[in-house]
Amino acid sequence: MKITLELSNIDYGALTELLLPFAREKIGHKEGTAAAVLAKIASVPPSVAAKMVDLLPQETKDELVVLLVNKNKEKIISALNSYAADKGLGFNIRELEVE
Repeated sequence: MKITLELSNIDYGALTELLLPFAREKIGHKEGTAAAVLAKIASVPPSVAAKMVDLLPQETKDELVVLLVNKNKEKIISALNSYAADKGLGFNIRELEVE
């Protein structure tokens, strides 16, 4: 089964502040605008990075979120599966990918 979620009203800065610390070790030398931007802001504190992200063009912010979510998908899946188990929901999330 594949479920697609459509997101709106994304707080890019808050999302960056939350996920950036987990993605730092995985950034490396990736190609693309979002990876280049992320690599440059990864050395600053997450709260500063969040403010920097808010100033970026929308397309770059979208690419950045895709990169951050995909780089942190194991942790996100684990958190969602734990939440589902705590609530007695009868499923496990096997895969997460954002495009």
